[in-house]
Amino acid sequence: MTALWPSIDPTFVRDVETRTPIRFRHGLAGHPLLTLDEIARLAEEMPPASLSAEPAEKPIAAGDAADVAESTDDIGRRIRDVAVNRSWFTLLHVHQVPRYRALVDEVLDGLAEASGMDPADLTRRMGFLFASSPRGVTAAHFDIEHSFCMQLQGTRTLGFGRFADEEEKKREIERYWNGSFGRFHEQPETIAEHVISPGTGCYIPPYTPHWIVNGEETSLSMTVTFFNRDNETESLVQAFNTKFAKTGITPKPFGESPSRDRVKVGAMKAWAAVRRGAAR
Repeated sequence: MTALWPSIDPTFVRDVETRTPIRFRHGLAGHPLLTLDEIARLAEEMPPASLSAEPAEKPIAAGDAADVAESTDDIGRRIRDVAVNRSWFTLLHVHQVPRYRALVDEVLDGLAEASGMDPADLTRRMGFLFASSPRGVTAAHFDIEHSFCMQLQGTRTLGFGRFADEEEKKREIERYWNGSFGRFHEQPETIAEHVISPGTGCYIPPYTPHWIVNGEETSLSMTVTFFNRDNETESLVQAFNTKFAKTGITPKPFGESPSRDRVKVGAMKAWAAVRRGAAR
């Protein structure tokens, strides 16, 4: 029997360090919490801010068009009708619901055990569910977390790309922190494609351009994400640099000065703590 979590081994630690995409098997297809009806029921429970709907068919390099929102009214019925309504639905942060938090933790704790990583090092754990119509497109983008895309129903092609050079990467990361959420206006060069079907999936490293194209069936998938110390530090430094650059001063990029990076991380954590205190 295939374990729920991705079928990886201790060599995966090297893939994390080198940020190398890999394909794997998993045992989540057919899980009772991950059927179309259960996903629709979960959507009916979740707050509107945790739901997203948009047209399924779009360019791979959709840019800001990837953020063209549709109404999330009557979301449960619309998800159940996803086979015919040409839509693409996202349930964000499903870990806020206890039964799905337990599932996210089970997957990531199992992944940590299989790879030899310390589960405590897999922080800021999140879960996302996706339901999309036939021929739907997940537009080209990158994320800042370690992501595990696990196909539950239907077949899709996951494409991986790369930045043209370090200047493009720097520019796109700056755009990310200024609200692009990693979306591309031009499709990156394709370096690999993987067909994923129920019971298979791919590890998507941070800052890796990727996109997904559905086949002729409804697609259901789950993505679980986490940060480790390295990419959490990287993201905090980048966020600091973006804020600081608005003053007209160009800060040193991440990695050029570890001592300054530590100060920036401390500043961002202190700022976040102040914001949390103000919100109470």
